[in-house]
Amino acid sequence: MAAIAPDRISLFGRKLLWVITGLTLAVIPHLPHLAIWIVALVGVAMAFRITAEIKRWSLPPKWLRIIVAFAALFAVLLTYRTLNGVEAGTALLVVMAGMKLLETRTVRDLTVIVFLAYFALFSGFIYNQELLRLPYMLIAAWLLTATLMRIHQTTLSMPAREALGLTGKMLLQALPLAILLFLFFPRLPGNFWSVPARSEARTGLDDEVSPGDVSDLSISGMIAFRVKFEDAVPPSKERYWRGPVLHDFDGRTWRRAQGFYIPQNVRAEGTSYAYRVTMEAHQRPWIFGLDVATEWPESAMRTSDFQLIKRRGVVSTLTSYDLQSFTQYVVEGPLPTRMRQSDLRLPENRNPRSMALARKLRAEAPSDEAFIESVLNTFRREEYYYTLEPPRLELHSVDDFLFNTKRGFCEHFASAFTMLARAAGIPARLVTGYQGGEFNPMGGYFIVRQSDAHAWSEVWLEGKGWVRVDPTAAVAPERVERGIDAAISESESVPGRLLRSNVYLSRVRLAWDAANTFWNNQVVEFSEDQQRWLSQRLGIEELRWQTFGLALVMTFILFFLCLSTYLAWRFRPKARDPVQQIYEQLCRKLARANLPKLAYEGPRDYLSRAAASRPSLSRDLSEARSIYLDLRYGPNPMPSSLSRLKFIVNQIKI
Repeated sequence: MAAIAPDRISLFGRKLLWVITGLTLAVIPHLPHLAIWIVALVGVAMAFRITAEIKRWSLPPKWLRIIVAFAALFAVLLTYRTLNGVEAGTALLVVMAGMKLLETRTVRDLTVIVFLAYFALFSGFIYNQELLRLPYMLIAAWLLTATLMRIHQTTLSMPAREALGLTGKMLLQALPLAILLFLFFPRLPGNFWSVPARSEARTGLDDEVSPGDVSDLSISGMIAFRVKFEDAVPPSKERYWRGPVLHDFDGRTWRRAQGFYIPQNVRAEGTSYAYRVTMEAHQRPWIFGLDVATEWPESAMRTSDFQLIKRRGVVSTLTSYDLQSFTQYVVEGPLPTRMRQSDLRLPENRNPRSMALARKLRAEAPSDEAFIESVLNTFRREEYYYTLEPPRLELHSVDDFLFNTKRGFCEHFASAFTMLARAAGIPARLVTGYQGGEFNPMGGYFIVRQSDAHAWSEVWLEGKGWVRVDPTAAVAPERVERGIDAAISESESVPGRLLRSNVYLSRVRLAWDAANTFWNNQVVEFSEDQQRWLSQRLGIEELRWQTFGLALVMTFILFFLCLSTYLAWRFRPKARDPVQQIYEQLCRKLARANLPKLAYEGPRDYLSRAAASRPSLSRDLSEARSIYLDLRYGPNPMPSSLSRLKFIVNQIKI
């Protein structure tokens, strides 16, 4: 705006610049989700409209605008394969706002664009509800409101600072009502922000794992979920967060089983842990719970292999679940036949050296437990290395890892161990999830990041059921006890290691995360349960929506009455000058006698002209003129002069 000389652009053009600036701010949050051609099209439309206003060009004819609008609509349909949904709907909104610029001729047109910008701005929360986005949204909304005020001015005499000041006061005055609506307006079932984006990138663990997948994920410092325990907290070595359980193995890749298995009973032992897990969106149905969950919400279910998943849909937005788990448990009953067959199945003609090693170790071991310990001792005894940068494996991936590279991440060790157990006739499966977590003392919760991704094995032992075996702990026990920072050498890059190692930077990072968590829990996820808790704190034991709705309406009425009273007092007319009141009374009398005051006449000229026109009133009008001028402009008017002036005016009869 500052680069354009004010004398080269019209009054309407300056209003247009404000509107384009506001629209640009509204579109910026959507840039990562918009096709590049949409950004280019809207940018060209903005540049053309400003240039046309400066150089006084004619706007495109109606037939051309219609063709461009329909072409853009068709292009959106081709790009997103639909006109519904978050991404396609947002793209269409932005395109239509850009096309509207090509026909802006009136203040009404500018107003339409401002309201489109409002809608586009706040729809950005569908993609991201982080606290860091809030200041930007508020500032942009403030500027849009100031723009709305300026485009409805007949002149631009009001400085921008004054317009921003007035709109800022208006927004602050509306804040109490907004807070009231947020806290007490009935919450609809579900979450408005849970509308999923069609092509939003997935993050986190997948339902299949190949060598290198988990290690690739572990170089990310993104947060997977946060956990707040109610009372007891399990030690680090027991903080295994269960995710997808993988049964099918093709010699390289592990996948979730497609079949259905008979659920097995779990006998919980030891300490019970109650906690709340707040998951970031990962566009998958599974929920990560402490191994193994015994209580979960109705919206979720536990599969036959003890994985928690949503009954419908995916975790497409920040979502919290209240869970209860036991880290010590026993799976009762015999292993179902179909599950046994699935968890013993191995592909033919793959990894022959590993198969031979398993048969050899099994022949030397007197029991399944002894075989497991023999495999773990092999990992401990030989030169195997835990690394985030494992070498690429060939077709026979387990053979290549066990006998050649001997360098791997958790999925390498878990995959090799699970395959060896199956080759020895022990039912085994590979479990993926997360292990550990960083405690945030400022919020009293644990942060589990993608870098905490982990894989381990489970084997079936008669009389004990499914037993967790973590081969990584045999090679790098510090990974389980102290986290990935302690397990990975200093020469390798671990996300966030520098921030965690510096005391001051770590405090800043944890403080910011605590603020984000408060925002997520108390604002983004504010629910009907929290409303009920708030109502109980206010002394309302049972929240009945009919009564509450009536109270809400009455509160609104009271609010607007108070606001109206304040505005009436704030803008009340000032007390009028008694001298001026008497003079205006005289003017009204003379006007009824066809002697109206002319716009350019002062009191001296007006009363002199009236006295000349009405000789019978000349003496009274001359005296009234002298007294008025003395009262209004004299240095020391007599106190009795006001009464005398009032008497003279009342005596004049016309």
